[in-house]
Amino acid sequence: MKKLLAFLLATVMTVSLAACSGTASNSSPAAASNAPAASAESAAPEGYKPPNNVNLIVPYAAGGANDLLARLVAKHAAKYTDCDLVVTNIGGGSGTVGLAEVLKHPADGTYMATAIGTTAYVATPDKPLTFDYLKEFSFVSMFAQDQRVIVALKDNGKFSNLEEFMAYAKEHPGELEVSATGAATVAYFVPQMLSEKAGVEITIVPYDGGAEQKADLLGRHSDAASLSYSEMLSLESDQLIILGVADTERPAVLPDVPTFAEQGYDVNFTIPRGFAMKAGTDPAAIAYWSDIFEKVSSDSEYITEAEGIGLPVVYKNSEGFTAVINDVQTAFNTMLNG
Repeated sequence: MKKLLAFLLATVMTVSLAACSGTASNSSPAAASNAPAASAESAAPEGYKPPNNVNLIVPYAAGGANDLLARLVAKHAAKYTDCDLVVTNIGGGSGTVGLAEVLKHPADGTYMATAIGTTAYVATPDKPLTFDYLKEFSFVSMFAQDQRVIVALKDNGKFSNLEEFMAYAKEHPGELEVSATGAATVAYFVPQMLSEKAGVEITIVPYDGGAEQKADLLGRHSDAASLSYSEMLSLESDQLIILGVADTERPAVLPDVPTFAEQGYDVNFTIPRGFAMKAGTDPAAIAYWSDIFEKVSSDSEYITEAEGIGLPVVYKNSEGFTAVINDVQTAFNTMLNG
């Protein structure tokens, strides 16, 4: 447990520092613009011609944070390129099935995937992967750093805050069910760490995506859901209790919600979110999309919509996002494999 907590603190500090420093970062509307749309021909690096369509694979079910981000970016990218980003959801395997699908295709710039930092993309002796995330993908751009929360329905009849949740769990070992996206993901680790820190037993149920989690929560098939802030926003706030935020301090978007740390549990997780292409893709294609995505991240309309769905802009170009993902995945690998 001490090793896991040390890892968490180090990871949060690394990602937070990376997002606050250096490479082409936009985090507020102050620098936003609505520049006229540029054609693919004029935006492309010399000698590079984008295809008519790029398949943007979301390796999770529709309705989750990755899906919301992909569709919003695709919508606004159309202002700056003649190439269409065609979003397709391929869920399963905590995201690994969709990424493996991307790797089946040539590295010719016609496939892209949403990319995050997650334990699901680390191979372990009991969970071998068919790909090496850090070696087989080129990371294009980072768009956001997402908050993690655990929510429940106000009228659940069992608890009304985190203290009561823990008390109920102590009295009813294993009875409380908390949903999470995937079985080896940040979403899964948040409730797992809470239960370990509190010394209580809860049942964590993995799902393919946030939409399924929310449906089961509203249908009262689960007691709580480990979600991203953006996923939570599509639920009616007056129906919910937010048990806590997995961050070192209260985020600006949730100023009245205490962190888990404030409530005595050092559970600190944020998720870098962006896009990647298969390794070996023409560097000019990576540069092209990094340039397009930087324009999107500075677009005032995009910023307003992104903040509205809980994904405020923290932009990093290919070099910056690659550094963040390498740091996060290396830390996860150390945690899981020693």
